[in-house]
Amino acid sequence: MMKRYYLKDVAEIYSGATPLTKNKAFYENGTISWITPKDLSDYNHKYIYTGQRNITEDGYRSCATSLLPEGTVLFSSRAPIGYVAIAGKELCTNQGFKSFVCNDEILFNQYLYYYLIKNRDKLEALGNGSTFKEISRKTLLDYQIDLPSVEEQKTIVNDLVDLDNRYEQNCSIIKSIDELMGCLYCKYFEDDDITYDDIDLGSVVEIVTGGTPSTNNESYWNNGIYYWYTPSDVTASDCIISYGSQNKISVSGLANSSAKLIPSMSILMTSRATIGEATINKFESTTNQGMLALIPKDERLSILQLYYWIKRNKKKITSIANGSTFKEVYKKDMSKLLIGISEKASIEFIKKTKRLFELYESLTSENKLIGELKKCILDTAFN
Repeated sequence: MMKRYYLKDVAEIYSGATPLTKNKAFYENGTISWITPKDLSDYNHKYIYTGQRNITEDGYRSCATSLLPEGTVLFSSRAPIGYVAIAGKELCTNQGFKSFVCNDEILFNQYLYYYLIKNRDKLEALGNGSTFKEISRKTLLDYQIDLPSVEEQKTIVNDLVDLDNRYEQNCSIIKSIDELMGCLYCKYFEDDDITYDDIDLGSVVEIVTGGTPSTNNESYWNNGIYYWYTPSDVTASDCIISYGSQNKISVSGLANSSAKLIPSMSILMTSRATIGEATINKFESTTNQGMLALIPKDERLSILQLYYWIKRNKKKITSIANGSTFKEVYKKDMSKLLIGISEKASIEFIKKTKRLFELYESLTSENKLIGELKKCILDTAFN
């Protein structure tokens, strides 16, 4: 049986604050986790433990932020409205959050977490403001929510909790595999006792630029069949392998633009904005002009060696960027960079990483399916 409550009757709602940013003493060597909405941008986990910056005890005392207990549900209330996470430890936030400490006799924090995710659009519509929309603490205090008993809440979200736990377990293994393959790269391609042939990248890799179909022509975008990557797709993936982009373009969109079709299992690298971020496309794709696609054309160079070479040489790649309006790495300059090639090392590296990469693919694919299944369950549980 459902009962209607005001949020103020089932949770304490806290606002955050920001210590004076000009005062270094409020931030340097800080030990208190301090979360901003930016920390949740492209963050794909339920629990958050720390942000990009910590604050000190003096910083904490200098402003009106609150130390929130583990299990608090964080909800970004502006710029943008609707990021959700659960505090994995005691922490505080800036003023871009309204945070919920649930009365656990009435409201299960996990239930509220999934409720807020499902009802993001509804809550965003309650925001006001001319510069940017913000949902006020008063609006949330007076927001009405229908709740079953706590036991029923736990039953409703049980499958979602299990899926998220599985997702996090997979992420832990995925991270370990990435680190191990990175160590193997260093062992085989950064060893002073191995002789490498230093070759221009353009000699062993085909480098392909991208393009953007006219956004004024709907036929270039409607019913798109080719994934079309932008830098934000790559920076958001946080993964060696990518299973798709946010947008797709049509056959006519590809034919009437400078975008090119990139074969699967190529490297897609950001060449402007954030330079040097890379992923491997699982499926045939295209890119915009802010990307370079790198396709190995020498059997001595594996796709994983190329991926970790980019990862290990990001500073070098960034250093060759040019441009007055914004920095960009051009194809001609990228092709002149030297990469160490050793056929023997490549054979051993491929042998050692083959099973690891297969497991990596399997786990990332499973996590993708978990995300799709969660959406289906959310639609059913909170209809």
